[in-house]
Amino acid sequence: MSKNQFFSIIGSVALLLASCNLSDFQTSKLISPTDLNPVLYMPVATGNYLVKDYTHIPELGNMPVLEPKIVFDTIRYDMTKLNFLPTAVDSMVIIVKTVNETPMKLQYSFSFTGKIVTSPLLPGAKLNPNGDVIEASKDSIEYKLNYAEILNLGITPSIDFAISLFQPGSGSVIATVLKNSNISVKVGIRAPVNLVKIKT
Repeated sequence: MSKNQFFSIIGSVALLLASCNLSDFQTSKLISPTDLNPVLYMPVATGNYLVKDYTHIPELGNMPVLEPKIVFDTIRYDMTKLNFLPTAVDSMVIIVKTVNETPMKLQYSFSFTGKIVTSPLLPGAKLNPNGDVIEASKDSIEYKLNYAEILNLGITPSIDFAISLFQPGSGSVIATVLKNSNISVKVGIRAPVNLVKIKT
């Protein structure tokens, strides 16, 4: 390379830098590790629960179910395989998604190491005039945890999940329809992780 070519390249680079607005590159973020907060989503549990497998309903066939409240056997989610570093997590939410295919209203609660959270009363599936389910009810609710609760979640061996069903505001609940209805549950965690707090 000749000396003229070398100085020509240097001049071009200098001109390029002079024409650039370096603030467009947000260079401060390159030296600010506190901005390194990726959001982690971790599924905890998922399940499909057929009503007749989790509770006893004495009525048969097309008989109406008259019990005002039906309680499921407790569902236990194993948390021993969940590994996260709570010291690197400043905030967290537990996300619970439900698909209620039963004709009854749904309420659930979950608990771990002394923490108990209860959902509002959620609607049941839509029914046709014969009492058959034509459209499931879907809900997704987030529950924010404080720091102490985050620490407890990090050490809990299990989450206990309880489901209760309540009579709808109108219409009859038919035994066969209810017993063969399904409830789907997905539980997950969403949290920003402060990478600066992770020690290797």
